[in-house]
Amino acid sequence: MSVHRLHAWVLCALLAAGSVFYLFAPGVYAYFSEAGMSYGTVPKWFATTPSARITARVFDRYNARAPRASRFNSQLSCFLSDDGAKRRPGCTHELTAGRGVHGPTSLKIASGAYVAHFDFAASDGCAAGEALLQVVTTGRFGRVLAEYSGPVSPGERVELPFHLKSMDAALGAVEFRATGIRGCALLGFVDWMESPAAASRQAS
Repeated sequence: MSVHRLHAWVLCALLAAGSVFYLFAPGVYAYFSEAGMSYGTVPKWFATTPSARITARVFDRYNARAPRASRFNSQLSCFLSDDGAKRRPGCTHELTAGRGVHGPTSLKIASGAYVAHFDFAASDGCAAGEALLQVVTTGRFGRVLAEYSGPVSPGERVELPFHLKSMDAALGAVEFRATGIRGCALLGFVDWMESPAAASRQAS
């Protein structure tokens, strides 16, 4: 076999291997500081193949310290969409029975252990109530990562620890939701941070 023919066979093998890999990891789009994957039309098993998992891990770090996520985190309550909740000055939201907020849109963060914070304030006519608080992933394979349902009071901070797996981070965006159940609660500030336990393990 000639050297030219050997090189041709090697190139064909590499191209075939690459084609098979991306056949089982469809719709990968990576760009600076952000990475997204779209599995909107494939069966669920197709999105959990080894190739898909490897791809998810490769691009997962693109979402670490993403400028867009940092902007969301610093002013998260201002990026929440109202589902019947009344928006008040300072990006606060008045939650009453059946009315809430959700968002932000298309938030991508790296996989890991986090804690979400929901801070509540007080105002005239909206002192305290009950609320449903959730951290979820959206999209076809979305799921609830953390949830709290119960009373909330002015000045109270509700903390929701959640763990975002690499496939969850790849297949959907992270969304924060708050819905009133009873009475009136004023959602003042929302953010998330890396879990202190996880951060201490990385430091050690």
